[in-house]
Amino acid sequence: MIAEERAIYEGRSRQRRDEIVELHRQGLKGYEIARELNVSAGLVSIRLKEAREAGFDLTRYATDGARGQKTAP
Repeated sequence: MIAEERAIYEGRSRQRRDEIVELHRQGLKGYEIARELNVSAGLVSIRLKEAREAGFDLTRYATDGARGQKTAP
């Protein structure tokens, strides 16, 4: 087994965090995000906390109740 380069790992980590943030914005709960991405709910919680601390906007989109469908303003 060979360890991957740090830059590659960090890139994958950022991409996963961005996916988590986007699903959160769409209105999914932590356990739903975890199920969708096949990760633990704890990891989702940690990544959302890190995103908040980094200043990410975690405001949820207004939806009509169906995942990912935005309502007209």
